[in-house]
Order: sequence, then structure tokens, then C-alpha cells
Amino acid sequence: EKGKTHLRATSLNIAKGINGFDYHAGLNMIATAGIDNKICLWNPYVISKPTGILQGNMASVITVQFFTGRKQLFSFSKDKVLRIWDVHHQVCIQRVAGIFPKSLEFHFTLYFCEPHGRLFVSFNNQLKLLEMKKESGSKITSHEKPITCVLYNSTFKQVISSDTGSTITFWMIDTGQKIKQFSGCHGTSEISTMALDVSETRLLTGSTDGTVKIWDFNGHCHHKLNAGRDQAAEISQILVLKRTILVVGWERIITVFRFNLLTQYLIQPSEWKGGVQHHDDILCAAFYLPQSLVTGSYDGQIVIWNNNTENASRKLHPDPERLKSRSDSQVRSAGRRSLSSLSSGKHSRSASSIHNANSDSNNSVTRLFFLGARKNTSATGGSILVSCGGSGYVRFWNIFRNHLMAEFVAHEGAGSIIMTVDKTNQYIITGDLDGWLKVWDIQDYCIDYSEKKTTDPPQLVKSFQPHSDCVTHLETCAYSQSLLILSASADCTIHVSDVFGTPVGIFGQEEHWIIEKCLHENERNHVSENSEGDTSHTNNKESVTSTTYCDETTELGDTLSSSLLTEDKEELPFKISPWENTILGKKYKDFGTKEKLHSNRREDSVQTSVGTFMLLNIEPLLDVADVTKPDFVINPEKYFEDKTDEKSTKEFTTPPLSDTLKSVFDEGSLFPREILERELQAKQLNAKLHLHDRMKRDRKVQKQKKSK
Repeated sequence: EKGKTHLRATSLNIAKGINGFDYHAGLNMIATAGIDNKICLWNPYVISKPTGILQGNMASVITVQFFTGRKQLFSFSKDKVLRIWDVHHQVCIQRVAGIFPKSLEFHFTLYFCEPHGRLFVSFNNQLKLLEMKKESGSKITSHEKPITCVLYNSTFKQVISSDTGSTITFWMIDTGQKIKQFSGCHGTSEISTMALDVSETRLLTGSTDGTVKIWDFNGHCHHKLNAGRDQAAEISQILVLKRTILVVGWERIITVFRFNLLTQYLIQPSEWKGGVQHHDDILCAAFYLPQSLVTGSYDGQIVIWNNNTENASRKLHPDPERLKSRSDSQVRSAGRRSLSSLSSGKHSRSASSIHNANSDSNNSVTRLFFLGARKNTSATGGSILVSCGGSGYVRFWNIFRNHLMAEFVAHEGAGSIIMTVDKTNQYIITGDLDGWLKVWDIQDYCIDYSEKKTTDPPQLVKSFQPHSDCVTHLETCAYSQSLLILSASADCTIHVSDVFGTPVGIFGQEEHWIIEKCLHENERNHVSENSEGDTSHTNNKESVTSTTYCDETTELGDTLSSSLLTEDKEELPFKISPWENTILGKKYKDFGTKEKLHSNRREDSVQTSVGTFMLLNIEPLLDVADVTKPDFVINPEKYFEDKTDEKSTKEFTTPPLSDTLKSVFDEGSLFPREILERELQAKQLNAKLHLHDRMKRDRKVQKQKKSK
């Protein structure tokens, strides 16, 4: 460059390397496509650390390209997901998936033509063209950053949400109104999970900085639990029990804090007596009274503990033979995972290996729930535990007999999923990485013991897509005898809907809702839909077909139908008519007979065909005989004398007003004392000003006279 023989070279240190990069001259910014699922934004003159990190990809990023006109960035990852990022706010504003061929090995090239707004994507031997559409309006968001967790506080009827920007927001479920917001709860670290205590008066938040904080609802932090032992850790779940707080997510052992030791602000973890029983990181846990505790790990293993003794009693796995084949070297190497592979919260572990059939992520357990509302499961042998995780599987277990009773794919090809169960254990709600939710009716599913594992799914109530990005957390809310679904997503929104997919609203929308009105309208719509779908009985009752609920996105191959067999006209000995053999039936039949006879004698009656009184029987009036008139009608002069000619000699005079008044009205009795005092002060001030002006005029006149 103009005589210079040496160029200055700078290097950027990026963990695990990159697959590509792009440079924006206007912003003077470099974007790198990281193998660790992250997109780093760099200032060329500041190489110590990136100016921003775009997180949300489930797999390593292949390529990036700037959209200079809008200060946006395109990225494409190995799981065939195209994302558009806002560089300024560092959030994903659009996600495109499911349009690319399903192949493990592929060659990919990305080119964007800015003048025409067209994106060319070459995929092996195929070329796809994506055209940008004009924005229809501003997007409704609940948070500025991707949402990681949502809870419902039934005591205060509030919804609590958290995001990757360490912000906690409180909402009213009645109207969707934002009540309060706490920012920077864990500094700049992401809040990965939250939990409420038993009384629902304390909020526990877990962060990627390895700490758990206990808050009240005024924003005061009472305790700080050092779960990660001064190291960063991916906390996936906090389980609050009667005497302990259990924290899991980043290692193979349970981290425990005991309530009797919460005597100061900074609390160190206690020792878990059961030691290490898992072969991989623990992702979730669940508790069942009186003392059953279960934990699920990344490799699909479920360990059942006695919470009192903290000892493991038995272990479950969908593939027991594979679990036994793990060598000791694998067990020792499995422990703590690097946070670089956890770029997108709780789902990044399994989603990064969607296409690897032999990966542990296919069996990973992301959620565990006990079906506590089911009674006598130990006697009937029904399932008591439900789990979900990798490859879209949902599994039902009987922990008393160590038996896997059922498993089915809830979301085909969707990778890792999450779920929640309502308190009555009637519905399971599952969510996937593409923003889809499915509601399953499990009220009569796996309630009796069976040696054979079933793969038939329960009845699908509804399937709908309220989000454009992965569902990060699900919560149910029982409100006014209706069940609501709260779904949080990486698209920065929290949707509220019922179990039939009918939306109530989005937290953060400009217009607030009235929850009772919305639920009433939804219920009325469901009733009308069901009434339209019901088939009517024919006169001869040859067949009656029962209606089934059809999903708008999937067609069920088998429709439930029932038919009534035609009855013979001959009377059978076992057919007893209630109209002939019951007292109430005989009375009703006699009453109907009398009504028929009475209706036959209405030939001359006049009846109205329409109106309120259409059922009244109006008969013609009968002739009335001569009536004897009273004497005052016949001889009125005897009783009523005409005195109209007589005039009163006395003239009526009104008394004077002074005689009728009981007291004289004055200002003191009509107006309050303060008004009278204020008026008096105003009069005095006016008189004083008037006197001052008068004196001023007199002085002026005197001066004029003297000057003359």
C-alpha cells in the first residue's frame, strides 16, 4: 500500500474455530460463523473479546452474510435452519426451517441480492430462491431478548417470565398488563430457569453464572446460592422441596442446599449423600410424595431416589442393554460439559445431534413429571411417571415395577422437545424447536398394567403453532374452570391460549384483554363447533355416527365411529317400557292424553300464531245475563248534589314570606366557613389594591399641578 512493504496482521482467538466470516464496511464489523453454535461480532481494532454474541443456533454455523441496507445478518447452520439477525439489538428476528432437503451431507452456498431483496440458496444440486416481503407491521414481543422460563403464581394470579438478558417481568393474567420488571438480576448472565417456593412468596432464579438467587416480589435478593462453586454452570432446573433445594443441569451429581443452613447471604452447597449415580449430566428432576425423587440425564437414564436417605433405589432406561454396555472410560469422560455447546439454553444439547441416530441425545430426558392425580396406581399397575426429550419421544413409566409402559413420537423429526402436565393429569402439552404445540388427552392412557409396551399415542386434542422459533418453556394455568397454556419461546413472545389452540393474547400487546370475556367466547365457539359437527339421529334410528375432533394440520387415519343397531319391531321379554311400568311414566302418559283431548275441543277457540302469548288458549266471551244496577246509578241526584253555583265568599290570601320563614337566610348559614373567609380575603385584597391605585393617581395629579 503506497510504498509500505509490511502489512499489519491481527488475529482473533475463537474457541473451536469458525466455518466462515463476513465484513460490514459501514459498521466496521466482522461476523464469524462459529463451530460452537455462536455468531461473534468483532471490531477489527478490538480483538480481545467480541462486541456481541448472537446465540440461538442449535448446531454449528456454516456461513454468515450481512444485509447492509438494514444492518441485518443472515446465518445458516448445520441443522438446516436459516436465521435473520438484528445486529443492533442482537436478536433473531426470523427463522426459516423445513424447506431444505433432509440429507446428512450437503454442500451449501448463500448469496443475497440486495437491490431486489432475493436470497439464493444452493443446496447440493438444488437452487432455492427466497424473496423478501414487505413488513406488514411491527412485531409484538413480550421481552427484548429470547425468553427462557415462564411461571404462574396462583396466589397472586400473576405470570412471571425471564429472558437471556437477565430480566424478570411480572404480568397480570386477567388483563395481560405488565406490573413490574427487574433488570440485571444476574448481571449480564442469562437466567436459564426459575422456580417458586411452596408458599409462592419467594422466587428462585438460576443463571449461567452458576448461582441461584432467592428473591421476594419487591425485588430484594435474600440469599445467593453458589451452585457452580464459583464457576459458570448451565442450571437447567431448580426443585424446591420441604427441607431442601435441589439444583441440576451441568454435572452428574445433584447439588443440594438445606433450608436450615440458609442463615447468611452467600450459601455454599451441602453434600448429596447418594453420590454419583448418573453416567451423564442431570438435566431434570421430579418429586412424588412421600419420598420418591427421580432424576433424568442426558444419556436417557432415570434414577429413582429415596429423598429421606438420599440413596438411589433403582434405575430406568429405554434401552437397558445399551446402558449396560457403557464402559468405565465413557463414564469418567462424560461429566461436565462445556458451556460453548450450550448456546441456546436447555435444548442445545440434544438439538445439535438431531441427525445422529447413535447419539445419546436421542434418549436425553429434558422433562420429568409425576402423574400424582392418578389414584391407586401401585395397585392397578398404571403409569405414574412421564418423560420426554430427544427425537420427540414421550414415555410413560411404572416406577414400582421398573417397566416402560408406552412410548410414542409426539413430534416427528423435531429433535428435542419439552412438555408440561396439568394438575388434574388430563392433558400433556408438548412443544418443539419449530414453535409447534400439541395437546394430548391422557386421562385414560396407560391406567392399567400391561407387559407389552405400547407405541400408540394418546388422543391428539390439538396441534397449532403459536411461535416462529423454538418453545423454551411451558406452563399451565387453571383459571375460572378453564385450562390455559402459557408458552414461552426464543422469538421473545409469551402466548396465552386454551387447550383447543384458541389464542387469548400475547403478553406485551398494546390492547389488554379481559380473561373472563375471552374464555366465555372461546367456550361458546367450541360448543357451536361441536354442535355443528354432531350428526342427527334418523327417524328409524338405523345408524348414528359419533363425531371426532380433527386436527387442522394432521389427518387421523382412524376415525372413531359408533353405530346403533336397528331394533326389531317385535317386543322382546327383556324390553320393559318405563311409560307402562313406572308411576311417573303412567302419570305423564295420562297427562299427555288429557292434553290431546283438550286440544280437540279447541275448534272455536282463537289462538295467536306468533308472539309471547302464542300458547295461551283465548276462548270467546260468554253472554252475560241482566245485572241489577245499584241505586246510586239509577238515582244519582239523591247521592250527588250539584253545588257548582255556590261560590266561596272567602278569598284566599297568601301569607307574607316573613311569616312563613322559620329563620332568616344569610351567607353564614348557606356557605362553608372556608369559602366565606376566602371571599373576605379577596374583598380585602381588592379594596387594598383599589386604595393603592387611588393614592397613586392622586400623587400623579399633585405632581402635574406642581409642575404647572
